[in-house]
Amino acid sequence: MIRFVPVTLLLCFLSTFSGQVVAEKLHLIVYPGQEPGPSLLILSLNIRNMERVTDVEWLNSAELFKISDDNSSQQRPLVFSTPQPPWEFDFENIKGLRQNFVIEPALPDNVEVVAQITLEGRVLLSNRVKVVRSKDDFRDAARVAILLKDSQTLAAIGERLINQQPDQTHGYRYRGLALEMLGRYPEATEEIEKARTIFYEKNPPSDADGRMIPNWEPPEILDRALRRIHMAQQAQSPEAD
Repeated sequence: MIRFVPVTLLLCFLSTFSGQVVAEKLHLIVYPGQEPGPSLLILSLNIRNMERVTDVEWLNSAELFKISDDNSSQQRPLVFSTPQPPWEFDFENIKGLRQNFVIEPALPDNVEVVAQITLEGRVLLSNRVKVVRSKDDFRDAARVAILLKDSQTLAAIGERLINQQPDQTHGYRYRGLALEMLGRYPEATEEIEKARTIFYEKNPPSDADGRMIPNWEPPEILDRALRRIHMAQQAQSPEAD
């Protein structure tokens, strides 16, 4: 069923920018990823205090543009794929639509990305986001793999990190999450527990100033993963039927 937002309410969220209409509630998030893998962009159209959400077809008009540092006035269209249709979300008094966009290969550093949709003849612009990567290249690739539920890539990242840094937690955590995606819960539990053991044996690792080394997951993240795996394992057992 097609559902529309009354124009009078929609105009409350719009303002004019460079001859176009800017939607302050059209929000773009960029997960840079790492070559040879993809970048992941998440676009949200938020509508507050409304009983009904917008028409999901609105995000089908989405376009993405890359803006280079050397020419901030020139927008180049990006080619993307959508791994799933747009979906509705409802967080208390905020309702809206969300869509994932995959760009391959991953976006380069320091470019800016902006999104737009066409809504009832109006062009709505999102915020501009600059592509900035973490110092550890594996983190960006792993985050995208987790969000896309790409168990194969995540397992490969985990294996590489375990081989390179067997006394650190992140490789075991990534391999455990990959096994969780595959429904191999006992093996996933074993990997996460390895990460947890390493963390507490190091108690935790710290630098010369006493600060925790940044490439270690805090135990609450590992404990949350163990609880989630345990619940999934219980739901899968015959006794849960």
